[in-house]
Amino acid sequence: RRVVGGVTIITTWHGRRPWGMTVSAFTPVCMDPPTILVCLHSRTVTASNVSKDGRFSVSLLSQSQLDISKLCSQAGEDKYLEAHVVPPEELPARTSMPVLRDSVATFECNASEIRPVGTHLVVIAPIVAILAPASQNPLLYGFGKYMVGVEVGADFRTQEASNVAG
Repeated sequence: RRVVGGVTIITTWHGRRPWGMTVSAFTPVCMDPPTILVCLHSRTVTASNVSKDGRFSVSLLSQSQLDISKLCSQAGEDKYLEAHVVPPEELPARTSMPVLRDSVATFECNASEIRPVGTHLVVIAPIVAILAPASQNPLLYGFGKYMVGVEVGADFRTQEASNVAG
């Protein structure tokens, strides 16, 4: 809870409807081939969908998506996302999973390995498509609350360098 990180939602199809779940364990694994790792509680709809199909998308949320993060983080609640996804006809043909509107970036993935670890599934997945619309500020979470980032300017770096030298 003390680590500050970007807010991430995993999207899948549940039936024929877009479904999402906020996750706290997401990380890039390597660049060649581009691969990510995500952890999903094994008793969730999202884990079931990923286990069955192997396909999912990872959306890195922008500051304008706080409401979507809250919706998708409620345990035991329906997390259908029709009102928040880009219509399929507006997406590139290679994209088959739900894409959240206004995200910083979205990675469409196809799981290559799913491993149970305790209460979770650890999913390793190559990225098969990347959507990165106009640059947006990321939504952050840490210390048990939502946060926004601030740019650390040249004054901070100069002050920090003098503190180290002194």
